Amino acid sequence: MRLPVSWLKDYIDVPFPAKELADKLTMSGTAVERVEKKGDESVLVIEVTTNRPDCLSVLGLAQELSALTGKKVNHPKIVSPEPARKIDSFKVRVEDKKGCPKYTARLIQGVTVRPSPERVQKFLNLLDHRPIHNAVDATNFVLFETGQPLHAFDADKIKGGIVLVRRARKSEKLLGIDGVQYELDESVLVIADAERPIAMAGVIGGKLTEVTENTRNILLESAYFDPTLVRQASRRFKVFTQSSYRFERGVDCENVAFASARVRDLILQWGGGMEAGKMIDQVSSIPHLEKDIPLCASRVEKLLGFKISAPRIRKTLSQLGFVVKSSGVDKFSVTSKSSRRDVTQEADLIEEVLRIEGFEKVPPIIPVTRPADGAGYDQKVNRILALKKFLAAQGFDEIVSYSLLSGAFLENSGFEDLKRAQKIVNPLSAEQEFLRPTLKAGMLGAILFNIHRRATALKFFEIGNCFVDGKEETTLSLAIYGLGEDNWQRRFNVSFFDLKGALQNILTYFKIDAYEFEEDAGCPAYDNACTLELDGHKLASLGSIHPGVLKKWDIPHEVFFAEIRLDDILSITAAPKPLKVKAVLKFPSVRRDIAFVVDEKISVRALEVLMKKIASPHLSEARLFDQFVGKNIPTGKRSLAFSLTYQKDSGTFTDDEVQELQNRLGEALKNQYKVEFR
Repeated sequence: MRLPVSWLKDYIDVPFPAKELADKLTMSGTAVERVEKKGDESVLVIEVTTNRPDCLSVLGLAQELSALTGKKVNHPKIVSPEPARKIDSFKVRVEDKKGCPKYTARLIQGVTVRPSPERVQKFLNLLDHRPIHNAVDATNFVLFETGQPLHAFDADKIKGGIVLVRRARKSEKLLGIDGVQYELDESVLVIADAERPIAMAGVIGGKLTEVTENTRNILLESAYFDPTLVRQASRRFKVFTQSSYRFERGVDCENVAFASARVRDLILQWGGGMEAGKMIDQVSSIPHLEKDIPLCASRVEKLLGFKISAPRIRKTLSQLGFVVKSSGVDKFSVTSKSSRRDVTQEADLIEEVLRIEGFEKVPPIIPVTRPADGAGYDQKVNRILALKKFLAAQGFDEIVSYSLLSGAFLENSGFEDLKRAQKIVNPLSAEQEFLRPTLKAGMLGAILFNIHRRATALKFFEIGNCFVDGKEETTLSLAIYGLGEDNWQRRFNVSFFDLKGALQNILTYFKIDAYEFEEDAGCPAYDNACTLELDGHKLASLGSIHPGVLKKWDIPHEVFFAEIRLDDILSITAAPKPLKVKAVLKFPSVRRDIAFVVDEKISVRALEVLMKKIASPHLSEARLFDQFVGKNIPTGKRSLAFSLTYQKDSGTFTDDEVQELQNRLGEALKNQYKVEFR
């Protein structure tokens, strides 16, 4: 928006030079990019944001300066009286009421088309807008003055004495005033007469009905067109006009009739003639945009951090054009404006007050935050933060992946049942059509990213929310890839058991003991998969990601991946208590080995649990150190050897005491799992 300072002074007494004027507007949120000099004239070049179409006019900017300076805005007056009767020679029919909620037309006869006054031509030149003649210049002058676009037709060139606002028909054409012929279809809103389109609504007028030096009768249009239709047509045909720029941002529907009357006054003043009949006003379904918004002075102080008096608040909002009424002590009821559709709630009004008061008045106070370890802090967040520290200490690096994914991305990760995933109704792109039901896709993406940068050993974790089967769950994922150790003495790749061990460390961290690992042969996304269960409830799945999935991602080596339902683990475990230091025991521990043959279906975990239960509280550790399957071992059996550590808080074990514990363990293992000792 270009604003000639001399034109601005026609409506408000600005008491300072252009540079200071630019600074005041910029500091209040209306950014002035630069001040241009054209001869003796200063022109402000202003960047107007899309939520402030009211500032796309000289009067709108004058309203801003009224609040900044306290000066009154002198709005132009309508001087010509409205005729008593309606137009008889023209009819208007709005067929697309949604595309055009309000349409007005007035007929002016006996006009002499000639150059407009020099002062008007000067203003239009300062706006880089070429003057044409008094009729068209009047519509452009009022467009820049009020922000309402208008269009003048040569009334004698309109066929059939009727104006139709409708959608174009397939293959209809419009010869624009720019000399270009546009081929239209049903998506385009047009102004038409009885035979053809004569304008593209809100975008460009037609050549066949334009006002020329020979025009004597003018039909003046002022309307409100649907912003979306105007924007679509403007971009489709690559026609960007001052009118389309304003229509697609939303003009003030309450200003339509005033702007029409203002142009009529100027045409009659500059070109003579008379208005033939009363203005036709077709109104359908303009929404009621005005509403009463409650505002309290104490609330202003609470949000801004400094006090502004109630009279000052009221004066500022009134100078911005809002209707303000008292509704109690330091309380107001503020009526919103149709020209300010961005102001809909109390916070918006407070922002308006702050803009005028000055953002620099907000005191530099550090905002109140909740300390990470403070009382009252969300326990879940606190526990997750502690878990992240634990995983980092285990050598894992944290990743953060996107929560919006494409269907192809999920299918390539082994999640093929997209009906279980939450689909976005109106996604921004095809890459963001689903809320993630699993963290696997993001994990594989992070692994691939690092492989491309020559990483050979990766240990990642991620904690995030997943959305599946209509539920949102917090999930922990772990992944390991590549070399477990790589030096001149040792070099080996990670295995499934490295991942399992990491998961067991997490369970130990949460003090979960009674769990079982069960084989899962029915999971197509994994190779050699198993599940972690507690009391028959599945807590996690883990395994080697299927080679077919890795091939789609172009990942060359095995990836071992686990996904844990963290919400379930947090719900069954208590928050960690403060650490307590236990003195080092004064008495030595005793180690014994035990070896036996057992059915291969019996898990090592089940054997450990039983031994600790029988020898409690003296058995401090039961560690598997050997497994053998083969010669002299029956089919379906395996030989296991455990190292057992016994410890007492007071005193030293005797041989008889240790032997008694060993015997108890042996009897329990025989009775429950039918082991055979070696």
